[in-house]
Amino acid sequence: MKKSRKDLFRKAIAENLSERSGESNELGDFVSDMKRSREEGNERSGEAEHSSGGAEAKNSLPEQKEEKEAVSAMESRWKRLTAGEAQPAAFADDEEPPRWRRFIVFGVVGLLVLLLAYWALFSPGSRPTIYLSNAPIEETIAHNLRTANLTFPKNKTVYLFFAAGGRIGQEKVVVRLTEIYADSSNMMKEETVAQIESSVRSSWRYFTTQFQKEYFDHGGRYRVHVLAPNGEVIASQEFRIQ
Repeated sequence: MKKSRKDLFRKAIAENLSERSGESNELGDFVSDMKRSREEGNERSGEAEHSSGGAEAKNSLPEQKEEKEAVSAMESRWKRLTAGEAQPAAFADDEEPPRWRRFIVFGVVGLLVLLLAYWALFSPGSRPTIYLSNAPIEETIAHNLRTANLTFPKNKTVYLFFAAGGRIGQEKVVVRLTEIYADSSNMMKEETVAQIESSVRSSWRYFTTQFQKEYFDHGGRYRVHVLAPNGEVIASQEFRIQ
């Protein structure tokens, strides 16, 4: 017996859904309904073969109409199950954050990343500082030295440690020693006593130098400057010789 379109369609759907029966209870129920409907259709077809030709002709139109309606209903149900029908609002995932909140979170994270990158590349670090002592200065002890109200004895070498607070960023620096005094008219003047030009690397974070004791054979007020090649003062430090 040639199978009708309804039987073929039922068989295709049942075989397809049987492979995915584990996905949901609804699909499993649907497969069961299709199998049961196919068996009932086969029984009705067998009975129809033994019925009279007149009765078959009489019932052909209602059966065709019923077959079309059943096929249409099954097609509609099949599309709904396999096409992933939109989830009702009652079953929506309430824990998923709204889209605007995700945009805000991503924006804040992006801003933090940019700030961290800027800090890593262009951070100036701490303020450039000059440390002075009558003994050679090591990096490990420089930050423990005083930087205010400095006083040193006469005829002693003064050692300088310059901490850039980051990268020096220069290929050459100038260290200038000046003496501050009052002239005959009681006007304050600043006169250069010594000047040292040092070649450095821009990636360096500190350098050291020294002024010999011959510059400090008398008491007075002194100031040391660290300058860029263009004359810009990077740091300065004042001290006294007694």
